[in-house]
Amino acid sequence: MELVRHTIGRYVQPTEAEWARILPCWREFVFSRGAVVSAVGRIEQNFYIVKSGVQRLSFPFDGKDICVGFAYNGSWSGEYASFVTRTPARFEVAAVTDSELLGIGYSDLQQLYSELGIMERFGRLILEELLAGRAAREVEQLSLSAEERYERLLKRSPQLLQLVPQKDIASYLRMTPETFSRLRRKRW
Repeated sequence: MELVRHTIGRYVQPTEAEWARILPCWREFVFSRGAVVSAVGRIEQNFYIVKSGVQRLSFPFDGKDICVGFAYNGSWSGEYASFVTRTPARFEVAAVTDSELLGIGYSDLQQLYSELGIMERFGRLILEELLAGRAAREVEQLSLSAEERYERLLKRSPQLLQLVPQKDIASYLRMTPETFSRLRRKRW
């Protein structure tokens, strides 16, 4: 549970008594490569921290599967909007590689929010981080060229090039697989 301590500790500093209440709420989940972590149309039951592996967040649109993000070691994973609103998921989260996730159930997290003020603060800070990240991604998608988006990905998450199929990265960067291949060749 050291990963849970480290991850939550990036936002808030619970006391040891608070940790004794928080840590038992987290459980380990294992997903094989290709397994669906969160399915479109189902209400997300857990919010996860990635212990190992990579997951892909995508949604079906016009006969295509559009990739909108990846989760990997130490980051959050799951269909957060469905988790917090208790509505059917619009996105699928699938394991790109064998994955180990630490997850907390909705009712457990709500109980922690009501019992521990520090956890309610933690929830607000996560939401702020996710919203700010989403806004930055939208600006990148709308204002940067394909090459600039590719370069940003290389700086932010170079390991994805070794772990994720090129077609998924191309979809995430909103470019054709051919454009992605051309940019990759150009860089090497």
